[in-house]
Formats: sequence, C-alpha cells, structure tokens
Amino acid sequence: MLGYLYQCREALLLAIVESKSHPALAISIERFDDVAFEQGGSPTEQVQLKHHVNAASLTDLSVDLWKTIRIWSEQTADDPQTPFERRFSIVTTATAPAGSAAELLRATRPTDDAEEDALKLLLAAATNSTNQESAAGRTAFLTLPSTSQRNLLAAIRVYDNAPNITNARGEIEEMLSFAVPVEKVESLVDHLEGWWFAQVVHSLSVATAPAISLLTLRQKIDEIASAFRTGDLLITPAALAVTDGDLTASDTRIFVEQMRCIGLAANAIELAKRDFYRATAQRSAWARENALLDGESVRYDADLVDRWMRERLARESDAAPSSADEKTKFGRDLFHWASRAQQPFRNRHEQWLCSGSYQILADGVTVGWHPDHASMFGIPARGKAA
Repeated sequence: MLGYLYQCREALLLAIVESKSHPALAISIERFDDVAFEQGGSPTEQVQLKHHVNAASLTDLSVDLWKTIRIWSEQTADDPQTPFERRFSIVTTATAPAGSAAELLRATRPTDDAEEDALKLLLAAATNSTNQESAAGRTAFLTLPSTSQRNLLAAIRVYDNAPNITNARGEIEEMLSFAVPVEKVESLVDHLEGWWFAQVVHSLSVATAPAISLLTLRQKIDEIASAFRTGDLLITPAALAVTDGDLTASDTRIFVEQMRCIGLAANAIELAKRDFYRATAQRSAWARENALLDGESVRYDADLVDRWMRERLARESDAAPSSADEKTKFGRDLFHWASRAQQPFRNRHEQWLCSGSYQILADGVTVGWHPDHASMFGIPARGKAA
C-alpha cells in the first residue's frame, strides 16, 4: 500500500520539479510506466519508482533492477528507436553500491566509460545469476543486440537514495515554501495533495482521461497560494466525496425526518443529504485549518436563520396554512426555497454549501419546514455547526 501511495506522492514531487523547466509537458501514471512525462500523447521520459521501508541496495543482481530492465528491454526490442526518443529513469529509495552498474548509470555519470563498464557488469550478472525472480529481465536484456543494449543503457538515469514517502512530503513543502507564509505551507500542500490525488484517481479510473498537464498543476499551486495570501476560503476535495453509506435509506437524523414529514420526494431527500454531508465536512475542515474568522460561522448561520424567518413570515402573511395538506405543502415550498437560496460563505458561492447549512440548522431544529416543526420534534435549538 505504501508503494502505491508513494507512487502518487513522488509523481507530484517529480511533476513540480519538471514543471519549472518544461511546463508544456503532461504526466501520467500507470499508462506508459509507473510514471511518464508526455508531450502530444507520446512519452518523453518513463520513470520506474521503487519504495522500500527498510534500507535496501540496488545491486547488479537486484530483482528491482532486472524487473525494470525487462520492461525497457522489451520496449526496445519492439522498437530499437525507443532509447533515442525518451529517457528511462529509476527513482528508488535504495542505495546504488559503489562500483555497481546502478552507480555507473546515475544521472551524473562518474566516468566517461561508465556505460561500457555498466554493460559489462550487467552482462556478467545476467549470465551468471540463477535467481528465478530476475530471469525474465535478464533474458530480455541478453536477447537484445549489443547495439540496442548500449543504446538502452545510454538512456537510463538512476536516482538512488530518493526520499521515502514521508520525506517526499517534506521535499514538496520545501519546494513550495516560497509561495505562502511559513505557517501556511502545510495547509497549502494538504490542499494540493487533495486535488492531486483526485486527479490521479480520475486518470486511473477513466480510460479516456488525458494526462495531467504540468501547466494545470502550476495554475493550481498559484490558485491555492493566492487564496492563502488573500484570505479566500478553499474547497477541500475530500468534502465533496459522499459515500453511499452516508445516504442510507434508514437514516433517522432529524433533518431527514423533517423532510419526510412534509412528504418530500426521495430524490430531493437524497440531494439534501448530500448537501448536508458536504457542508458539514467542508465547514469542519475550515474550522480545523483555522481558516474561519472569529464568529464568522455563527454570523453566517444567524443570517440564514434570519432569511428563513423572513421568508416564512412572508408566506404565512398571505394565507396561514391550517389543514394537514396545506401545512405539508407549505413545508415543501419553504424547503425548496431554502434549497435554492443563495448566500455566499465569504468567497464561496457553492449551492450545496448554503443548502447544506440549512440542513445542518434543520438537524438542530433551529429552522424547519413544517409549520409545526418545533412541537413535532420537540428539541430545542442545539449548537450550530462549526
């Protein structure tokens, strides 16, 4: 599991680095390789990521090394031009031992003859090893013509001692520390990673999804940083994720019962429940991040209650409902008014935020839809949401 999470986080780190010099590129995950940088749909660099919890070495006999060489050898066998068209990079938390082929193939070659020396070491290892786990990789490399073997090694770059999953987060924070005040860096990266992981999930889930543009990544970083500098509120991607478990038909929360008592349609109840969970999650996230001004949340709720009261009194002044059917219809109409009400929360104008906040208030019986909601539910107004 750490390996998969590392792949996503390290891809973000690599993308930030690459975006500084090549912003026109895009990055994909599990399309051409673990990670690949693309231009026009074709890879310019393929990256294999190797994460180890404990100390490890990338020796000439390493299974990690030969599994990677197998992939690239097979691609080179299919098209001998491949090593001339892209780079092949290994990013690993392991160490390339002194005198190993991996050390000789580091991005900065230690000697002029490094690739020839690495070829000799790899040929010896491929010929003499009996490890069945590396057999396919060794065979794929030995099968290549000597010219293709040399061309492949010339395209390989090894980056060993790479940061592990925890340290990669620290490097991302360090790279973005210039963008916002130091106390906001962690929150900036939290928001960026939330957006990034959502992009990765979409990319992996939708076959036709395009690679993630590095220019889009830069724009997202600028957007988040600007929001922190100007005091704007940001939407947390996790707040938008509502699971089926949150929408169970057996939900007996008070705000749901308030909707049922006015005979609201099932699809309207489901939408309101989504709004409730989103608004709850987002407002809680803002509170945890200390993003809210003193009393801002309380003032927002008080304004919603004032608007609800004025709307209710205006409707009752025309014709106060008396029969059960009239009261039910009155409640439905008032509910639908609240679900469409527009009241921004600072700079946020999302409809679900206002509608969901009304549902939070309904859950505490601070507002209600049926004219007799207070006596029906018999619960005094509880504390308002964060």
